[in-house]
Amino acid sequence: MDKIVQISDIHFCIKDKNHSSRKHLSLVLNKINNLYDEYILVLSGDLVMNADRAHYLALYQYIRDFTKSDIYAIPGNHDNIALMKALAMQEECFKIQDVLEIGNNDIVFLDSSEKGEHLGGGKIDLAYFEVIKSQLRARANKIVFIHHPPFKIGADWFKKICLDNGDLLMQSLSEIDNLKYLSYGHCHNYFSEERANTVFLSCPSSWIQFDHSCHHETKYDQEKEIGFNVFHLSDDISHETVTISVC
Repeated sequence: MDKIVQISDIHFCIKDKNHSSRKHLSLVLNKINNLYDEYILVLSGDLVMNADRAHYLALYQYIRDFTKSDIYAIPGNHDNIALMKALAMQEECFKIQDVLEIGNNDIVFLDSSEKGEHLGGGKIDLAYFEVIKSQLRARANKIVFIHHPPFKIGADWFKKICLDNGDLLMQSLSEIDNLKYLSYGHCHNYFSEERANTVFLSCPSSWIQFDHSCHHETKYDQEKEIGFNVFHLSDDISHETVTISVC
């Protein structure tokens, strides 16, 4: 398998069959299947509108109608990681694990769903992250997936709900050799920057984007494209962000 496709901030709704989260997810999944035959799917948090068993199982089956690919998931601030883990153990559902080895690539899945100081913010268990780091292969390329951005970004209101202990995570990340990418969700928009040979980028929401030019309150940009990220795995990992118009 040489491709990872990342979808984020689905906010899947089961009560309203006409909810745009469903329609837009189908656009994304159809686009993925039109472009690629084989891939691994990563869902980077805020999977569902309500973090209950019915929503998670309905989302899983909805995606299964489009693909038989392996599906890995990490939690966001709208998710329930304990329930996600229980479903992964008891039923056919999203895979939950810390590290996935694909050839010479170590794929790392981080949980930032611990509540932050502000509603919507997150924290990471740094002690457990050190345990995860000990599992990584020294010479392997690394990609890290997390829901919350590890530094302040975007609109003023959004800066309050990034990763609370992001500075400490960034310090710990700097100790990892061959960290090629850290890709996050949460911001419902497109951001990308390179720091010390690592690309830090966001994954746009498959549902709707935020207008980060509005600094005093949450505002949606109804016309901005939805999309997903694709990582092409090789000795020199590359990525692309694919967007889809919803207008």
